[in-house]
Amino acid sequence: MSTNHPSEAPGRAFTRRSLLQGAAAGAAGLLLAGGVGQPAFAAATRPYIPASLTYAPTDPLAGFFQKVATGTASIVFNGDSITEAYGAANPQEGYPALLLDRLRRSKQQPLGGLGYVPARYQFSGAVPKPVTATYLTYYGKNNNVIDIQASTYNGKRSTQEGLGRRSVLLEPTVITSMSFTQKFTSIRIAYRAQSAGTTFSVQIGSGAPKPVAPGSVAEGTFTMDPIASAQRTVTVTAVTGGVFIEGFDIYDSDEKAGFQAIESSQSGSMTWQFSAASGAPVGLGTGTGSSGWANSLVRYEPDLIASMWGTNDYANQVPPADVTTHTINYLTLMHAKKPAATKLIIMPYEFGAKRTLPWSDYVKAQTDAVAAFLEANPNAKVGFFDLGKYIPKYFGATSATTEFMSDGIHPNSHGYDVIAAILYVYFTSKPA
Repeated sequence: MSTNHPSEAPGRAFTRRSLLQGAAAGAAGLLLAGGVGQPAFAAATRPYIPASLTYAPTDPLAGFFQKVATGTASIVFNGDSITEAYGAANPQEGYPALLLDRLRRSKQQPLGGLGYVPARYQFSGAVPKPVTATYLTYYGKNNNVIDIQASTYNGKRSTQEGLGRRSVLLEPTVITSMSFTQKFTSIRIAYRAQSAGTTFSVQIGSGAPKPVAPGSVAEGTFTMDPIASAQRTVTVTAVTGGVFIEGFDIYDSDEKAGFQAIESSQSGSMTWQFSAASGAPVGLGTGTGSSGWANSLVRYEPDLIASMWGTNDYANQVPPADVTTHTINYLTLMHAKKPAATKLIIMPYEFGAKRTLPWSDYVKAQTDAVAAFLEANPNAKVGFFDLGKYIPKYFGATSATTEFMSDGIHPNSHGYDVIAAILYVYFTSKPA
């Protein structure tokens, strides 16, 4: 069985390392050495990476900042295409992975494996398809490689299960299996069986396929014990019934690393789509959002649940009052699932296309949501961070493809590293 797509190189991407190679793990690194150092809010032409930031004892993220200082923090990143790394060379050059690299380097922790890899990336269905690589190969009933973005498989790409509302339904007669080849010491597979009678198998390297019989439709996890690091192929195959494969935690000697980051996003998302309490805005679909995806958080104990939405709400001119409501609904869901976790709403930078309602209305919509949620939940810890204070509109450029941008909305790998550098300084804030 062929396991490598022509555009997918097995193993961890060297280009991800090259962004940080030889650079300090702090804010300076490659980017400040290149001259990014004047406040964007003053010059409005270049991103600004602050040398350091401080926090007050009353800051809602104070406890999280203290955990980061000790080298132990787990972070979930919810969001849209900017969190899913649309436009980067590969997802390891998105800001969640690059930020994790910076955090781990700062405490001399192993950089490790790919981390969480969803069963599918939503950006792979974009037209035109971005350059961003994916890691999985899919097979049909004749063991032939298939493109799951084809209309034949529309009903098999679920938006209900899995982190980022991303999962793939494996069945014996349609999408029968998926595989990847990577260097790792252990993996975890997140899944949800379609019925109590579902069975599937997991083959690791040259070993015999291991049967899995979930016995229920609840969230399930296949876990393997750590073994020697090596490049191996993992294949998951439906045997009876259907199983939603949500994603894979891929470790390479970093199972117990102090810093962990889990990417949970979907390109094209608006805020309303991440809570069943929110309905589709007028003219933008029907029905409600999804809350089922949040069941996948059962496998993690995050110290921080961060989200970065706003771009698609703005692009589609969702009424700002609705965005406030949708954000409150999302925060309510996160608080119900993980009440001990600190929550952070990150407002992205403004992208280039002008709309009737200004960007500032959407910044206010998010800050209003945080204030309203905290008024109703005074013991919750929820913060707000505005990337627009450090990254100007269009990254300070006047065209779609630039030093930092892959198009008029999404950064390239360099731009994502800017975001990672800014968030690194923020996450390593010092007491005032």
